Amino acid sequence: MSVRARLLVYLLVLTTAALIISGLTAFAIERARIDNNITEGLALRTEAFTELATSDDPSTGQPYASADDLMREAMIRVVASPTESAVAHIGTVARYVPSAPSRLRLEDDPQLLEAAAANATNDVVVRAVSTDVTDYRYAAVPIIAPDGTEAGVFTIATDRGALQANLSETFRVYSLVAVIALAVMGIVAWTTVGRTLRPIGVLEARARQISEHDLSGRIPVQGHDDLARLTGTFNGMLNRLEGAFADQRRLLDDASHELRTPLAIMRTNLELLEPRDPEEVTRVQRDLLEEVSMMSRLVDDLVTLAKSDRPEFVLRANEDLRDLTDTTFTRASALGDRDWRVEGDGAGPVWADAQRLTQAWLQLAANAVKFSEPGTPIWIGSSTGRTTVRVWVRDQGIGIAPEDHARVMERFHRVDPDAEGAGLGLTIVNAIAIAHGGRLELSSSLGAGSQFTIVLPKDGGAS
Repeated sequence: MSVRARLLVYLLVLTTAALIISGLTAFAIERARIDNNITEGLALRTEAFTELATSDDPSTGQPYASADDLMREAMIRVVASPTESAVAHIGTVARYVPSAPSRLRLEDDPQLLEAAAANATNDVVVRAVSTDVTDYRYAAVPIIAPDGTEAGVFTIATDRGALQANLSETFRVYSLVAVIALAVMGIVAWTTVGRTLRPIGVLEARARQISEHDLSGRIPVQGHDDLARLTGTFNGMLNRLEGAFADQRRLLDDASHELRTPLAIMRTNLELLEPRDPEEVTRVQRDLLEEVSMMSRLVDDLVTLAKSDRPEFVLRANEDLRDLTDTTFTRASALGDRDWRVEGDGAGPVWADAQRLTQAWLQLAANAVKFSEPGTPIWIGSSTGRTTVRVWVRDQGIGIAPEDHARVMERFHRVDPDAEGAGLGLTIVNAIAIAHGGRLELSSSLGAGSQFTIVLPKDGGAS
């Protein structure tokens, strides 16, 4: 069963239950209201007859001369209807009835008259009786003649069965309308749910099309509801997957490219090795160890770059910038015979990974040593602004041509092809800066030296 069908079934079941519960509740309330109205109406009319029987005859102003006069006057005052009427009777024989042509004919139901005659009381009591004709609610009081004898019974009754039948007919119409409404709602809901869930179908189709060779597809985000957020989350997942696969391919490409040369050198040395010549063995061992050391460093650099996109690559904490500057200066001073100087000593907290930031800072210092002459000055500095923190290394080395400024941070690009290293140092520094939410800036010119500055947001930026 599809999600669309399940939602439609749930919606129809809940709506049907709501209609049934509300319909039955309304039916019960209305039926009780009808019974209460019947009881109140019969009680009021019976009390009116009792008051009439104890008052004077309105035509003479004297007490009623006979029971017939009372019966006749009572029937004149009764307002009969198709569902309510009255009768003055003796036993099961009607003596007087209302004159309304369209009325409930109580005199035609001897079962009702017999029950009324048997249960007539001076107290107003509304009773129920079901006969072969219908279901009644009635009240019956005895008619007393002037001589004190019982001359008959005054009975007023309501056809409860007819009123309940009208109510049942109303709710049959309600049931029919509810069924039609459910059918219409089902059609509308099927269409609406289909349109609402269409992005899920698109999501499914696009997910089937995506493979490790093509992660470029994205789903357009429409609206601002849950499905729009789901679509955005899916697109974000594709971005991360695409980046992960790209990093993986780049790592494989870089490793295969950079490891091919040292492996070839090692193989050549081993093939030409004369094992009976101790000096040759010693030389080859030394060369192979150098190649292995270089390969280990290259692998470490590649692994560092591969991890630079992960959230755990930098673990930020509140660090004191002045302590970081002093520590970095002390460690950088051991990198080479240079005139090491502190150019700026920023103070205050910085939200950063101290180990990664120091690693990048020392890499810049190592580059400055590599491309400058012994004894020349190298400046290490830091400063704080309102929203940023800047740390830098400045030298008076060979400098970098303007056309190389953009390429110098690319992987394996080396300004001096003969210089030691694989060309990953600045790439790692740039990756650390980006992981902190910052950037690496370069200011350099040929023959005048270079300044590399790591600019970080003071509060750590996006975590």
